[in-house]
Amino acid sequence: MTLEEAQLWMSRLGAIAVVIAALELMVVHRAWTDGVYRGRGLASAPMTWLVLATQLAAGLALPWTATPIVAWAAFGATLAIAARWRGSYNGGSDAMLLVVLLAIALARMGGNAALAGLAYAAAQLVLSYFLSGVAKLRDPAWRRGEALPILVTIPRYGVPARFAAALSGRAGAVAAWAMLGFELAFPLGLLDARLALAFLAGAAVFHLVNAVVFGLNRFLWIWLAAFPALVFWVERLRG
Repeated sequence: MTLEEAQLWMSRLGAIAVVIAALELMVVHRAWTDGVYRGRGLASAPMTWLVLATQLAAGLALPWTATPIVAWAAFGATLAIAARWRGSYNGGSDAMLLVVLLAIALARMGGNAALAGLAYAAAQLVLSYFLSGVAKLRDPAWRRGEALPILVTIPRYGVPARFAAALSGRAGAVAAWAMLGFELAFPLGLLDARLALAFLAGAAVFHLVNAVVFGLNRFLWIWLAAFPALVFWVERLRG
């Protein structure tokens, strides 16, 4: 995969994530002035609408133009939204969205900046899986295989009953250990391009399942958007 191809695919997939992020916050606009989120300036509703409109417009334009300005606009708007919500509104997906948009903006600047941007995205992608696996390994509930069956019963996730039943008991324990092992082994994908593609295929299935079972749709698109950076660098280094 060439640098241009990696940047293009990151732009296409990242654009979907940006548009979804903007639209989701627009849908829940009534929450903008509730409780601790009430405020002035960037925290005011009119300013939030302006930033979200910028984010949405930049996301829609991202795949259709190669100018760095659009990518920087998407990055700036996403960063402003994070500041508006005093942190990531939707967990790790918002953090990875910033990583991908920064990588795209740098890639569009060319030269060493482009290589550095994709290297940063690739490194963050690998660390996101590996450190998640390390955190699970340190948790006794994950080591006992109890965490996943408990997780699917948490009401706020709204996991359909058929999935909750399927992941209960021994099946949930096996799935938990499979997830943990996959995440810890993910850095092995750096050793070979074909191995990297195998891990990324497994990761794509993992995120698709999470989107279906837990409704984590943002995680699917934004993690997919980071995949080309890893493919580019592994092919560049390993052939």
